[in-house]
Amino acid sequence: MKKSIIITLCVLSFQMYSQEVPAWFTENMEASVGIWIADNSAYQNEREPFDQYLMEWEWGVGKQSINGKLFGMIKGKKQQLFWEFRQFWDFDRKEGILIQYGIDGTIGKGPLRMRDANISELKQEFVSSKGVKSMHGHHSDLQADVLTTTSFDIAKDGSWIKKRIYKWNRKKNKMDLGNFSLSLTVKDIGESISFYKKLGFEVIDGNPDQRWVILKNKESKIGLFQGMFPKNTLTFNPGNNAREIYRSMDDNGIKTVMANGMDKKEGPASFMVTDPDGNPILIDQH
Repeated sequence: MKKSIIITLCVLSFQMYSQEVPAWFTENMEASVGIWIADNSAYQNEREPFDQYLMEWEWGVGKQSINGKLFGMIKGKKQQLFWEFRQFWDFDRKEGILIQYGIDGTIGKGPLRMRDANISELKQEFVSSKGVKSMHGHHSDLQADVLTTTSFDIAKDGSWIKKRIYKWNRKKNKMDLGNFSLSLTVKDIGESISFYKKLGFEVIDGNPDQRWVILKNKESKIGLFQGMFPKNTLTFNPGNNAREIYRSMDDNGIKTVMANGMDKKEGPASFMVTDPDGNPILIDQH
């Protein structure tokens, strides 16, 4: 009996996931996941005191859907949750669906489609807790880390009446340290290069005559430095936010022991901290 139940569950699981979600819809969900913030100063008033709105989107179970929340914010702090969202692919209707639940009991539901190559269109019917129905729409244009949304009221004759436009900026992790490698202090760089080559590493940067090289084996990187560091050092190479990470050190109570290029607005920059056991950590933006 137990074996029969397991087989039945396996068959049901296969049937559930045998259909594929269209690539455009999966890409839309992947691009939406994250934290987004929009300026509301153009619409701010006594009844709507929020200077910003914040949306949080995360993957649902099995990465088959995404769940979202919308908050009002004042001076960078969450004040109130207004909406919860669920976006998923309806295999029966063969279309993307977005459902949202409001703080007052209002529920909105409707299809999400691609209007053109870059803009998605959402058309929803909303039903209030008193049974009042209304139609609303959204156009969303996602370009990298900026999402532009335009909201509409949809009249009974089907015409779309423009209401608000928001530009949502994806909130980036200030502590995104980038690529990691281990910087080793060595006595003889030639001897060390020969050793690590035997372990499958290849030199990808640096100059042995200058007593430093970077080696790589698939995704693993190490740096060999002769006479440059007193200790083996953990090294992180952020893309372009080393200065932002540096400014956050004081906020987190971490003391820096070295800094270069922090007085400039762009270009190479680096700084070093040590962990509680004295291990050096170098943040080096090329």
